[in-house]
Amino acid sequence: MAAFHGFSTENLVPLPAEFFSDVLPSISNLAELKVTLHVFWLVSQQRGRAKRVSWDALSSDSALAQSLRAVSQLRPTSDVLEEALGLAVERGTLLHLISPEPGRVVSWYLVNTQANRHWVERQAGQRVLAPEASPTAQPTIFGLYEQNIGLLTPLLIEQLHEASAKYPAVWLEEAIAKAVEANVRNWRYIRRILERWETDGKESTSHRSEQLFDLSKYTTGKYAALFGRSGDSDGGDLSDL
Repeated sequence: MAAFHGFSTENLVPLPAEFFSDVLPSISNLAELKVTLHVFWLVSQQRGRAKRVSWDALSSDSALAQSLRAVSQLRPTSDVLEEALGLAVERGTLLHLISPEPGRVVSWYLVNTQANRHWVERQAGQRVLAPEASPTAQPTIFGLYEQNIGLLTPLLIEQLHEASAKYPAVWLEEAIAKAVEANVRNWRYIRRILERWETDGKESTSHRSEQLFDLSKYTTGKYAALFGRSGDSDGGDLSDL
């Protein structure tokens, strides 16, 4: 390890006191700590209100990538970054804002301050992912997934955005409900349900298992000798089953 020869400036990156008293003692994931500090550094260089940094900026940041490669050289850097951001959002250190744009959605990350929370709440038509969600808000597909399946990641957000443009909203809601009912809480399972409905038809697939068993098919006609007719002395009365 190369020796560090000291800082070249007296201009230090400001951090709130709660970071040291409340946040830092509870962080056990090194990648989460590195990403959180990197976000503080990036927003400290910005001016104006609602200082924020996008997923695109973080994922293309060479200094951050080098820092995360030191955490794990086997996993893709994007996976480590995604996990770290998810932990920081879940902890409440960062806010996650999904901003729709033509043909895509952009993920923004902000330090969780009162001013930033108020700014995010004023963004019409957008979705904030914070530790506490409004109980009266009508959940979007992003909210339904987060509440029932698990934490959203930038990759999942893109996939959900594409799915919401491709499938009816009710399909997405019912597919999520089926995943919860089956206790298979992942996007891959939900996507297979949607693809099957698209291929086979939702109604026919849904009702396939609900079709009544036609007993007469096996007690009359050419199958009767195999299964026994009602009233035959050598077979039970299937009509009583």
